[in-house]
Amino acid sequence: MPEEPLLTTRDVAKALAVSPRTVARWVERGWVQPELTLPSGHHRFRLSSVKRQLREQREKH
Repeated sequence: MPEEPLLTTRDVAKALAVSPRTVARWVERGWVQPELTLPSGHHRFRLSSVKRQLREQREKH
């Protein structure tokens, strides 16, 4: 099975119907950890991981 692709903040935002700024806030608040942070500071995510992390956040509250 091929590995899930790494997505940009914009790609994740589009897939989840939120703004890129919302995804950035999730990272700032520690709700979502990116798979990779590039030297430029840009993040890369796996969509399934983001969904799982957000689900876990909702379960905490």
